[in-house]
Amino acid sequence: MNLEKSLKNSNLALVQLKEFFSSQAPVKLKKGEAFLDYNEPNQKLGILMDGLMYATYISESGQEWISRFFYPPENSIISSHDSFLSGEKSMESIRAYEDSEIIYVHKNEFDVLLNESAELQHLVRLMAEESYVMAMRRVHMLQSLTASQRVKRFMAEHRDLVSRVQRQHIASYLGIHRNIFTRILNKI
Repeated sequence: MNLEKSLKNSNLALVQLKEFFSSQAPVKLKKGEAFLDYNEPNQKLGILMDGLMYATYISESGQEWISRFFYPPENSIISSHDSFLSGEKSMESIRAYEDSEIIYVHKNEFDVLLNESAELQHLVRLMAEESYVMAMRRVHMLQSLTASQRVKRFMAEHRDLVSRVQRQHIASYLGIHRNIFTRILNKI
């Protein structure tokens, strides 16, 4: 799938999803405030309207890692999808990295909307497919690229985040140590 076409489709899907959520009042989260905490069932599906959020998980060694950044319009859907779908406790935490504004629906409201709308079902399927493609790209990046290549790709694809996110958090997302990230960044 062409990345430009994919992003255009994602942005169109996001606009449509916002229409379905339009009856929801925006909620403001302060920096550090949780949308979802560890070991809490994810009962909400959100759309980030403004700001920056991030998801973390705890590895078996006890280290916390950043798994995703959420920012409009590219990565605006906020959820721990496995917990949202299964109803089980979340293995992730999702927090506001900076003051943010979101709209969200609860799982039971979302299920009613899905049952009532074939258009929303189609939209959700397209977004799930896009999410899968992005996740696979990230897995392949982490498995096959050197630290230097990962930093260069991140810089090319997410340049706007570099000024908004602390270096240690970008390094965590890329699966490398902060000092290595800084060294590579200084050479670019």
